[in-house]
Amino acid sequence: MDRLKEIRLRPSILGWIRFGVLFGLAFLSWWFFRSYLLLMALILMVGCVVASAFSLTTSKDLIKAETVIPQGRVGRGADFPFLIRIRNPRRFFGFSADLTYSWGNVFTDYFQEKKVRLWLAPVKGCEIRQSLESQYAGRIETKILSCVVYDMFHLFYLEGCTVRDSGVVAYPMPTVAPDEEIYSCVEGFPKEDESKQRGTEYNPDYEIREYIPGDELKNIHWKLTAKQNKLMVRERLKSGKQKINLLLPLTDRKQENDELMDALSYLGQLFLEKEYPVQLYWSGTGKELQSRYIAELGELEAALGQILSGNGKRQPGSAREQMEMEHPGESYVLVQAGAYKGAYIR
Repeated sequence: MDRLKEIRLRPSILGWIRFGVLFGLAFLSWWFFRSYLLLMALILMVGCVVASAFSLTTSKDLIKAETVIPQGRVGRGADFPFLIRIRNPRRFFGFSADLTYSWGNVFTDYFQEKKVRLWLAPVKGCEIRQSLESQYAGRIETKILSCVVYDMFHLFYLEGCTVRDSGVVAYPMPTVAPDEEIYSCVEGFPKEDESKQRGTEYNPDYEIREYIPGDELKNIHWKLTAKQNKLMVRERLKSGKQKINLLLPLTDRKQENDELMDALSYLGQLFLEKEYPVQLYWSGTGKELQSRYIAELGELEAALGQILSGNGKRQPGSAREQMEMEHPGESYVLVQAGAYKGAYIR
């Protein structure tokens, strides 16, 4: 997405001092020697200054800086190319530029900055190529922070230009064991025969939720609507199995958050493989509890991308407190790092 930064043409005081000294020496030489060659040199200097300043002025809306990284999905720990490109549309004039850019992980809230001096060749412009690697899962973003372009004599400079930033999500890459049972990786999760003994219904056909514009009228649960004084609907679950509430308790430690995202990805794949739909909860921006319904792998990947695209640092314990306050009495699986990837909370 293009981001147009405010463009200002400004004079360079230091550049004008240097040019004034050089022009004064050339003028004194011409005055002393009365040489036509020196006179032509003076005229050429003035002409070059005018042409270079004019070229820079008329290029302010044409010079574009962009960062380019691969789009789509990348795995955590994988190397991927990172390209910075600045375009110079002029055929006969090159410009020098000071560029400040950053790259980093939004989820871990870690960024690095670097400043470089570049030469923008006529037509070709300039490119910088390097390789990036994400040590942690999260959204990797590259940004142009500032771009200052100078004319040939450094008498004027453009501050700002049209920039395009880029980003990609580095996902955790856990592999679900084909014969893994849920109770073996979720502490306290009941087996199906145990749930039947306790009278727990593990195969309801419907989920009750609040009405969303576009729902069919035949699905409205009229009795519950009358009790709660708001429209409630019945939604048939894809698998016919009980929906699992899955709570992600992010912390203020990036290493632990990375392990929690591994566990979340693993559990999400495992529940979907066993045909359990998932209601995922996590603390979003502003510490409010966010949720997302997941019934297939594509929805799980989209939910992971949404979480990894935000700042992952959260107050420890706040997610559990919010869950128990907003959904009292509901059981859920608490995602955790360690021998068990989750704990079943009743």
